[in-house]
Amino acid sequence: MEVRTGRPGRALAGAVLGYTGFAQHEPAPVSFRELPCTYVPLIIDLGEGWSIGRPGAPGLAPERLGSFVAGLTDGPTLVGHGGRARCLQIDLTPLGARRLLGLPMSEIAHRSVSLEDVLGPGAGLLVERIAEAPDWDRRFGLVDGALASRILAAPAPSAPVAWALGQMVASGGRVAIGHLAREIGWSHRRLIARFRDDVGLAPKVVARIVRFERLTDLLRDEPLIGWARAAVACGYFDQAHLAREVRDMAGLTPTALRAEGVNSVQDAPPPRS
Repeated sequence: MEVRTGRPGRALAGAVLGYTGFAQHEPAPVSFRELPCTYVPLIIDLGEGWSIGRPGAPGLAPERLGSFVAGLTDGPTLVGHGGRARCLQIDLTPLGARRLLGLPMSEIAHRSVSLEDVLGPGAGLLVERIAEAPDWDRRFGLVDGALASRILAAPAPSAPVAWALGQMVASGGRVAIGHLAREIGWSHRRLIARFRDDVGLAPKVVARIVRFERLTDLLRDEPLIGWARAAVACGYFDQAHLAREVRDMAGLTPTALRAEGVNSVQDAPPPRS
């Protein structure tokens, strides 16, 4: 397995968290579980494509996608490849994705969508240029330039939504949604509508994802932590509440989550700006 990371230029601060180049060659098909998170992964596929399924929808056949973008979701996603995979992953903030993709984020929530369906024919040309680049650093540079040009032409993010999302993340998902609405001067209904448009999901759901992401980060740092202490640290009412949320969001028991580990496409936490 090969993993390389890169950081975006200043023009993309607040929109792009980082870049990861990933390559894997195995003798048999590979599958892994993607967990809910607060960033939006955009995958530039340089290999043979991906299968993407939802454990909560057993009657629905996995999709086959090449390059794609995955919106926020509050449940697990099963991702696989035939044994040979190569891609460049771009981790976008939700508000960065809203600006760069130019569409309501609710349209891709709980979904993985072909990049051409989102960006049009230009997506294929960008993928070709990246595939032809001789190394990861130059691939990162091509992506950085393309995204910087796109974001310069995009409207600024909603300041009230950006503030509310920042408060939610800073509090670990503990801040009351009603408090955020009152501080902004919006109705609860308006805050929900704007979150769905700019982030993808209602604020209460996003707060759950923030807490769950804090838990998965904690398990990476302290894999032997007790569940009662983890519940307190991550803002759950008690250990039973933590267990329910893990089952809902990961499709696993807490013990199975600890044993399976925390995966992303590149099997490592995304680089943070």
